[in-house]
Formats: sequence, C-alpha cells, structure tokens
Amino acid sequence: MYFFKKFSKTFLFSLLSSSLISPVFATPSPNDLYWYGYSWGGMFKMCSLYKFNQISKKDAKQEVNISLNNAKENIKDRQLFINLKELQAQSFAEHCKALM
Repeated sequence: MYFFKKFSKTFLFSLLSSSLISPVFATPSPNDLYWYGYSWGGMFKMCSLYKFNQISKKDAKQEVNISLNNAKENIKDRQLFINLKELQAQSFAEHCKALM
C-alpha cells in the first residue's frame, strides 16, 4: 500500500509539473519571456523532485543544465538570461544549490 501511495503522489506531481511547463502553452511565436518561464519551470521542477528524493542528484543536475542551456540558446536578451541564472541561484533552497 505504501508503494502505491508514494507512486501515485510522484506520478501526479510529475504529470502536473510537466503540464505546466509544456510548449503547448507557448504563444505562436515564442519570445524571451516564454523561454524564461519555461526554463525556470524546468529547473524548479527538478529542484522539487530532488528535494523530495524522487530523483537522483546526478539526474536532477543534468536536467537543470538542460533547462539552463535551453534558455541560453533561446533567450535573445542576454540580461534576461543573466537574471534567470541569478534568480535560480538565489531562490533555490540550500539543498538545491548543488544542482546549479
């Protein structure tokens, strides 16, 4: 029963988190703010999963780097990209700073 409860909670959390950062919500021509939010959401999701021991540190760090690289490629405004990196470093809880 414990396994089912934990699995259900993890599955629902993952489903909800991934639906909130899905490209489906993008405007027809994605802009810097979209990519900022999309990348921030991906990093926050991985931090949350790592915080609750639902993903390994290695996998979480890899996913955070993918989100950060995605932002680097798609955000044209360099200052906005720098702000994203700084916000993540400041807003991550102590246990998640190792992922940056």
